[in-house]
Amino acid sequence: MRKRVLVFGTFDGVHSGHEFFLRSAKGRGTELVVGVARDAHVATFKGRKPLHSEQKRLEQVQKLSMVDSALLCDPEISTFNIIEEVVPDLLVLGHDQQALEQALITWMENSGHYVPMIRVKKV
Repeated sequence: MRKRVLVFGTFDGVHSGHEFFLRSAKGRGTELVVGVARDAHVATFKGRKPLHSEQKRLEQVQKLSMVDSALLCDPEISTFNIIEEVVPDLLVLGHDQQALEQALITWMENSGHYVPMIRVKKV
């Protein structure tokens, strides 16, 4: 039976921590979908522009063997139409995604959608 897992991230230069996170997420399902943050979101949340454009970061993530598909996140911060599009069975968050977790909880409360979430611990 298919179990679709959705993760979110900037992925501005994929490194071993990203690979661990993505492998851990993939291990919790049969299909891994990655939402890549928009350039404007990175600037807002990290206080700096990403080194690579959103399109380049998306292309890098799409090349990873554990990733089944990747797409850009919603253009507007704290909207999650991507969840309605992907229809995941599970959301997997990284150890440092507390703000995202709160935004997802708020969105779920307001939208009536519910998707279970778990967090991958830092190694």
